[in-house]
Amino acid sequence: MAKSLRSSSKLAARNRKRYTETSDYAVTAAARLQQVSDRLRQRMNQPKLSELEAAQNDEAGDEAMETADTAETGTMQVDGSEESAPRKISTSAPRGSRKELWRKKRGLSMHRKSSSKSGRAKRRR
Repeated sequence: MAKSLRSSSKLAARNRKRYTETSDYAVTAAARLQQVSDRLRQRMNQPKLSELEAAQNDEAGDEAMETADTAETGTMQVDGSEESAPRKISTSAPRGSRKELWRKKRGLSMHRKSSSKSGRAKRRR
């Protein structure tokens, strides 16, 4: 019979291969560990989300001051500024699955009409 991949002898053999410095497995494991370490180092050097949000809030405050200045000078604001707000997405409409779209494209109804004998055999055997 075959041994499970979780058996202790299989695990021990893989660990031996992984930690013997001259094996190919050890080289691959070390390279993978180095890549993960580099990624973590890059993340630690990036600014934190709270710092980014604070910077964005400062920029938004500056923009608000600029729009207040334009209102005082008498320039007309464009209706497009309302479109910059995120649009509300409706979740109550039909989703339009691939099957429904295919049927609609060919002029068929969305759902098949069910017959009175739906799913039953025509005659009893």
